[in-house]
Amino acid sequence: MSENEKDDDIFSEKEKQVEIDPNPLAATLDELNDLLEKEKQKSLRLLADYQNLEKQTIDRINARGDKIILDFLTVYEDFIRTKDAYEKEGGNVDSLNGIIKNMVIILDHYEVKPIEAEGKKLDPKLHEVVQEIEDNDHEEGTIVILEGMRFKKIN
Repeated sequence: MSENEKDDDIFSEKEKQVEIDPNPLAATLDELNDLLEKEKQKSLRLLADYQNLEKQTIDRINARGDKIILDFLTVYEDFIRTKDAYEKEGGNVDSLNGIIKNMVIILDHYEVKPIEAEGKKLDPKLHEVVQEIEDNDHEEGTIVILEGMRFKKIN
């Protein structure tokens, strides 16, 4: 055998050993696609978790805002009753009127308005019964005395 033939044989032996198998590349590609899909799913779950947290936070803020408004309404109504009592006694209520006016401006800002339902039928979705009284002048279920406010939920 000539030296060239020996080199060719050695070269063809090495070619057989170094032969590139396309399957490892396909396997690597499949692994990368699987990893990409897992990361996509993880990203979607994280996004959903974030959106849920955002909604819960807004709901908590709204609940606190609603409570603050209700607490503020209690103080507002106390001022109205105090003003009425001072007026009956003949006292000066100018300073109370100024405070009440400022409170009305704040309530208007949050779209809190008096309920205009006196003489109308009770709507359980809008009204809360505090006391029932017998009154022969009105049909049963008619609102006779009304002290209340209506406000939109804070968004």
